Amino acid sequence: MIPIDFNVLIQAITGIVNPTAMLRNKLERNETVIRLLKQFNLSPDSPPADFGGVYAYTLIEYGVGKPKVVLELFRQPEIRQALQAAWGQDNFSVLLQVGEGFLEGAALGHELQALGIDVRQEFYQFATVFIAIAKRTRTPGDILTAHQLNSLHRQIAQVHERLERLPSIEGIRTEMARLAAQSVLALPEASGAEQCNAFALAQQMRGWFETLGYRFEAYELWQTNAFEWIINIPVRRGRYDRVLV
Repeated sequence: MIPIDFNVLIQAITGIVNPTAMLRNKLERNETVIRLLKQFNLSPDSPPADFGGVYAYTLIEYGVGKPKVVLELFRQPEIRQALQAAWGQDNFSVLLQVGEGFLEGAALGHELQALGIDVRQEFYQFATVFIAIAKRTRTPGDILTAHQLNSLHRQIAQVHERLERLPSIEGIRTEMARLAAQSVLALPEASGAEQCNAFALAQQMRGWFETLGYRFEAYELWQTNAFEWIINIPVRRGRYDRVLV
């Protein structure tokens, strides 16, 4: 496909009149998303074939109705490189590791927080849409089930509806895990699937631990079929037990 100018793309997404009202009107939002997809030569019915297409598709599906300052987050080289690494390796734990680290120290992330925007929630919502599109892209077209042959845009609209019912980051993580754990027929027989399974379990566990108030240290170890964390479990005021998981 012809390379997309992402400056032009973001300008088109954020140039929409009254985006807040559009968020409340799902029909109008869907029509705008479809119009933008077609404007940038992306099919609402079938997934793009390369990373640039998946990235652009995600920006449109996620970004319509979002303020420009939020979309600027996903133009940062660190985030885009993490997205491309996750795409290339079909290992979405890469995206979360790099994304979490970037958000901790990035000035833009702090600016968004100061504006009352939950930057981690926005990141996880974007990542969930990206995973959903990437998963569909990697499924060979000649063996898609009848359900999977539905319009890609309609499938992503369903993902958006589920995200709207998930008010917490923990809930969004669980949705990401569900998507990442789906069968991907284009993967190698062993390592890729094992990585996805480890990622899914890790996100579910992290969601549970965060709900319980456990804290995570910076240490992480990821292998093909295993992962490790160090968590801090509160035992009394100001005191924590350190546990290797």
